[in-house]
Amino acid sequence: MKKQVEKRDAAGAAGAQARTRKSAATRERIMAAATELMLEHGGTGFQIGEVSERCGMSKGSLYYYFADKGALVQAIFDRSMDGLVADVEAAVAHAPSASASILGLVEAVARAVRPGSALTLALAHGIWDVEHEVLPHIKEHLDRIIAVLEAQLERAKGEGIVRPGANSHLVAVAIIGAFAITEYAGEVVDENDDPEAFVHGVLDVVFHGIGADGQH
Repeated sequence: MKKQVEKRDAAGAAGAQARTRKSAATRERIMAAATELMLEHGGTGFQIGEVSERCGMSKGSLYYYFADKGALVQAIFDRSMDGLVADVEAAVAHAPSASASILGLVEAVARAVRPGSALTLALAHGIWDVEHEVLPHIKEHLDRIIAVLEAQLERAKGEGIVRPGANSHLVAVAIIGAFAITEYAGEVVDENDDPEAFVHGVLDVVFHGIGADGQH
């Protein structure tokens, strides 16, 4: 009797795990379809019916996974921003110096806001229909990234590569802001262009300025 109960429990656990995996896979499929539609529409001006049609499921089934369009869009951006914050923190944690830390952090941001990405749509074009629900989440993550960069700029002062009087918060905002508008930055919007060149170009301006030698 005991063995039968154990087998039944094991079978139930295995079934629950399979359902969880299937549910996760379905959520991923829905989010992928919605992301495609966002890129096609240039924002969040798509209809939930378009998502369900692309996934080959009814709207009722889709609502089982996401309560409404706002929840779906929020899930897409939350995952993107969570991944970016994780990449930023990993880059900083493994960097041997402030300069390496700043470079790794900025490279992570550049990868996340590559032309055509969901984050680029949010930052460059804004979010339609659901912005009151989604934008606070994006801002919270960006504030975290800016705070990490600000701390590394302060660290760089101690290493003698940033002048002591520099406003680290303002510089951090300016650097992140540069990548928020890469879609408008001419030739760098081409997916075939080298994003690393843009990264180094931004950091060169930050650390060396644009003023002629001897001019203040």
